[in-house]
Amino acid sequence: MASRREFITRSMGALVLANNISRVSAEDLSPPVFLDYSQDQLDILFDQASWAPQMKELENQLSAASMDVRHHMSPKTVQYGKSDAEVLDIFSPPDVSHAPVMIFIHGGAWIRLTKDDASYPAAFFNKNGVIYIAPNYAPLSSVTMPEIVEQCRRAVEWVALNAKNFGGDINRIFLAGHSAGAHLTGCMLTTDWASRGLSVNPIKEALLLSGLYEMRPVVLSSRRSYIHLNKEEINELSPIRHLNRIETPVNIVTADQDSPEFKRQSEVFASALNGMGLLKK
Repeated sequence: MASRREFITRSMGALVLANNISRVSAEDLSPPVFLDYSQDQLDILFDQASWAPQMKELENQLSAASMDVRHHMSPKTVQYGKSDAEVLDIFSPPDVSHAPVMIFIHGGAWIRLTKDDASYPAAFFNKNGVIYIAPNYAPLSSVTMPEIVEQCRRAVEWVALNAKNFGGDINRIFLAGHSAGAHLTGCMLTTDWASRGLSVNPIKEALLLSGLYEMRPVVLSSRRSYIHLNKEEINELSPIRHLNRIETPVNIVTADQDSPEFKRQSEVFASALNGMGLLKK
């Protein structure tokens, strides 16, 4: 079975280069709070550690792999916004021109990890002539989720406006995200780029890995202890509610050990995109 590192890297590479609900007690007779889920069931469904108990170990492995890549391949780090958190790393093959660009938005439940932990795929992409970019964003402990989304939008804008300057092809900018990063990538897909001054949609194709695309059950779960969204923000930051805004081809992937709710949301989103002719297979 492929490791998480291989799962994420290979899935992104394919983009550019080419239920287990039984673990939640069926005897729980508490009233449902979302779909048929009781509060206890919903809390378990959003506790990723209960579905992938080795999650911390895997994150440590990815961080170590990223540190090794950064040691051997020093990226160019640039500021894309005004705050200290708004920086991104550019890993580029030597002497490239009009090269495809992969932007990868890291996960970590919107509170953990940084761009430094997302360097591990860089060698794979550079070896294949692709510029790899890892944007940073502030954690929920210091900013709101709408601001995190806005930071990611500024990062994508910066890449689109500056692609030519670092050897990238503005017509071949790909976007991927894992877990919380997949949710943020989904928010990028529903962005009105024209209202932000870009003449065209900067994202050629997107890849969503193990993400969430409807925020209502998230804020009803135990994650409400740190995710605070009002009704308007829940609506705006739920990509699946804005299918009419999406025009980018999308590939959606889940992992064996994802929570059933993560899988359900991915399946519903994929089905809707498939009906629109936008699901990549």
